[in-house]
Amino acid sequence: MNDELDCKAISRLISDGQDRDLPPAERARMRLHFVICETCRDVNDQFSFLREAMKRLSRNEPPSE
Repeated sequence: MNDELDCKAISRLISDGQDRDLPPAERARMRLHFVICETCRDVNDQFSFLREAMKRLSRNEPPSE
């Protein structure tokens, strides 16, 4: 894997990271990319929000704001 990851590769890692633990090197590269890319940070935040909302819905809890 390249040391630099483009946004397309990062979006795949974000998605993969929702389903499994990423290896430390991939996690570090992704976090480094987040430092320079607000769009990917926002995508990651949105994925995290949706994942948490789905968990709450499955437990019949109200969504947090």
